[in-house]
Order: sequence, then C-alpha cells, then structure tokens
Amino acid sequence: MSTPALDRPAPRPPQRQEQPRPEERPDGGKRRRRGRREEFRLGARGRKLTLALHIASSVGWMGLSMSMATLALIGYLTSDPGVAEGAYYAMYVFDETTVSLVSLVSGVTGVLLGCGTPWGLLRHWWVLVKWVLALSVAVFAWVYTHPLVLTAAERAGETRGDTYRPGTEAAVLAWTVPPVFALLVFLSLLSVYKPWGRTPRGRRHAEAGARRRASTAGAPADTPVTVAAVDRLADGVVGLRLEPAAGGPVAPWTAGAHIDLVLPSGRIRQYSLHGDPDDRSCYRVAVLKEPEGRGGSLEAHRLAAGDRIAVRGPRNHFPLADAERYLFVAGGIGVVPFLPMIEEAERRGADWRLVYVGRSRAGMAFLTELERYGPDRVLVHARDESERPDLAALLAASPAGTAVHCCGPDGMMRAVEELMDRACPQGTLHLERFTPSARPASPEGDRPFEIELSSTGEVVHVPAGRSALEALRESAPQLAASCEDGLCGSCELRVLAGTPDHRDDVLPATERGRTDIVYPCVSRARGARLVVDL
Repeated sequence: MSTPALDRPAPRPPQRQEQPRPEERPDGGKRRRRGRREEFRLGARGRKLTLALHIASSVGWMGLSMSMATLALIGYLTSDPGVAEGAYYAMYVFDETTVSLVSLVSGVTGVLLGCGTPWGLLRHWWVLVKWVLALSVAVFAWVYTHPLVLTAAERAGETRGDTYRPGTEAAVLAWTVPPVFALLVFLSLLSVYKPWGRTPRGRRHAEAGARRRASTAGAPADTPVTVAAVDRLADGVVGLRLEPAAGGPVAPWTAGAHIDLVLPSGRIRQYSLHGDPDDRSCYRVAVLKEPEGRGGSLEAHRLAAGDRIAVRGPRNHFPLADAERYLFVAGGIGVVPFLPMIEEAERRGADWRLVYVGRSRAGMAFLTELERYGPDRVLVHARDESERPDLAALLAASPAGTAVHCCGPDGMMRAVEELMDRACPQGTLHLERFTPSARPASPEGDRPFEIELSSTGEVVHVPAGRSALEALRESAPQLAASCEDGLCGSCELRVLAGTPDHRDDVLPATERGRTDIVYPCVSRARGARLVVDL
C-alpha cells in the first residue's frame, strides 16, 4: 500500500492475556480485570437504560422543584390563609412522595453512570461537582425543607381572621426553594455542555484553541527524540519507539493522533501514534516501506537504535467519535490509528467491529494481536487468501448510530465514502487519508486573490497556479507546514474575514462550510481577499 504523505502507524497490541475479553452479564454490565483490581463497566444496553432513567428522573426532579418553588412563593406572597395552607400541603405531598423518589433514582443512576463508564466520579471535576451539589440539594430537602413545609402548612391552617401573615418558615422556604431550583437547572446545563469533557463540542473547541495557540507561536518547535528501539512488525513495516532526548514525558495525545517526524535529511512525514496514551515515556509509530514513494519511508527504515531525530506535534484530526457502536475499516498500514481507538472503545464499553484488509497476512502488522479479539469482532481479509470484503453488506448491517472510521488506500476510502449514503445512512463517516483525494475542480478555479495579514496590514498577492502557502512564505518564512498536501493540518491559519475555498482533506464534509480557518497549502479564497491571523 502506498502512503507517500502519511505513512500510517499502528496501535498498541491488546494484551489479551492480562486483559481478557469482558464477560457479558444478564444485566448488561461488564467486569474487566486490570491486574488484581476488578473494574466495573456498564455494557451498551445497561448504559442506555441507566442513562434513560437518569435523564427522566433528573427532568422530573427539576420539574417538581420548579413547582415547589412556585408554591413556596405563592404561600409567602398570598394573604389568604386557605391558599397558603393549600400551597404548603401540596409541597408536603410532593416532598413526601414524588420528589423523594425521583431524587433518589437520579442520584443512584448518576453514581452508577460515573462508576460504570469511563467518566468516573473523580476523573473530571465537573462530574464530581455535579454529584456533590445534587447530593447537597437532596440533603437540604430532607433536613430543612421537609419539616418546614409541614410546619408552615399547620400555621396557615391555624390562622384566625381574613389576613394571613407568613411566618419565619414561609420566609425561609420562599428564599431557599427557588435557588434550589436554579441550582438544579445549573446542574442540567453542566450535564449538557460537559466542560472539558469528551463531547464533540468540547473536543472540537479544545482542539481549535490548541491550534490557535500553536498558530500564534510561529513555527512549531522541534522536540529532539532518540530512536530507542526499531522492531520488525510485518513484511515491509517497522516500528519505532521514540523517547525524548532530554528525558521527561512526551506531550499528551489521544487515539487517532499523529506526529511529524523531522528526518535527518529535513524531510517531514506524518505517522499515526499507537500504544497507550497514558504511557508518557515515549511515542510509538509504524512505518511502511514504500520504494516508489518520495523517500521518507525509506529514510525512516534506515534509522537505527540510538539515532537522533526530531518530532512535532502531536495533532489529532481523526479523533474517536462519541458513539455507542463503531465500525473500523482499515487497509494495510491504515490499521495503526485503530489500535488505540479499539482500546478506548473497550474502555467505554462500546460495541465495535474491525474490517482489516491487506495484500497478504505476512504484510499485515499487528494481525496476531488483533485476531485475539475473535472473528466476531475482527474480520481479516488477506487478498492472497480471500476475496475482497463486501463493504456494502458490512455497512448495511451496521445498526443506527454507528460511527464508521475508515483509513487506508484512496480507492478503498472512496468506495466507503460512495457507499455510505445508500448502504449506511443511519451512520456517520470519519476518514483519514494517506494521499490527497481527487476532488472535483472548484468552481472558483485557481484565479488570483489577496491575503491580508491582520498583524501588520500587509497584503500578499496569490497568483493563479501558485499556492497561498508559497506566497505567504515570502512575508512569513517561519510559517508552519509539513505535508503541504492538505492532509496533516499543520499549516492551519485563522481567518478573520473572507470566505475560504476549502480543498484540503483535514476538514470532514460536515465542516467544509467553515469560514474561521483555512489550510493555505492547498486551499484558496472564494472572493477577492482573505484576512488571516498569523
């Protein structure tokens, strides 16, 4: 398989002896054994049921709290003793029956979701804050609200005359129950937005912020690393373990990320990371030898233990989607980013399948480790042994909500892309390419345009037939770029005005209308000028 721009690596082997495949239980839960410690994880069905109960009970709790806040204000503001007595007795009935039940169900299911999913109760601060505040609301209701409501109702019933005057209990309820309702609304918003959590919105904003910070720092810093080991992973595939030359940990990364290798010749090539993201001692990449490539893979294959090179990144334009089911479609060395994704899917308790296609079993890296998951999870198609897989049937068999991740040769990726609409309209497609896709000609053509640099006001003319990156380098020679084929995303610029003509393979189809970024190595402008922030 040819990967001239992005020689793709391979993920960490699944260590099946130490982490046996979880056993399914009737309640939909799973237990995984990590060393001597048994860790509980909800299965897909158990998680869906628990989440549905948690949402229903939380919404019910919030609705009842709003009703009680309204009744507390009515009882405090009214001068009619009968109305006040009725309002407080209604609060008492709610508090004695429904509120207690829904708050208990919400709390129990919330703890179960925290302990039975990768979120955890302590891993993200907002999860712990939400749980503590929700518990505080429940305790407050039982310790203070419950006795105060009954006392306020009894005093309203004892009122003689036509005018009711609220007592201390009524005032306390009026000033505390509405804020409790507001606190529950805040907790609901905390659940939806999940600050710094693993949601598409949060991850996209975090990555955008990281890219903006990198773009304002000039050229990316090269991190010197030492080749600690070179391993033969398959015919024509070597694995490199890279450790920081100065010691210390490597930069954090997530499943699907890649790094730039700055080779001794100055060539820069991108390779996916594999291994355990929590292992900060080194980076691991895998390189396919391509005699007909541009020389990067051949140079990487000549590296030996002890050699010094540099890396840039990591960056992630191919993150694992948030889904309950995954279908991974890998061609040859394109299997590499899926290894940490599979590990992450396992940790999430998600259902997944891998279709792994290669020319021959001897050239398919990590095959032995992957086959330990079993043929029901990993479908292997070596072209010298079997026919090509029926991609249409595999896609059509995917349940609703399946995230399809595909990485491999351009022909295979085009086939999956073309089949998605009719074979798997119920799923979402996520691609990472090795080589630039053959996109249809842009209606804008390669007509000239201008780029204004917001920091200096300088205007750079980009003629037809010349890339914006080349033109910009005359004014900003430090401008970062690696593949220069619209694949790696390292040359990203922030757009302040104008409409980009996106021709890259970094942005997914759903984001090709964005006007806030541009990749100048291949993209151009739809109008006469773009204003960018260098």
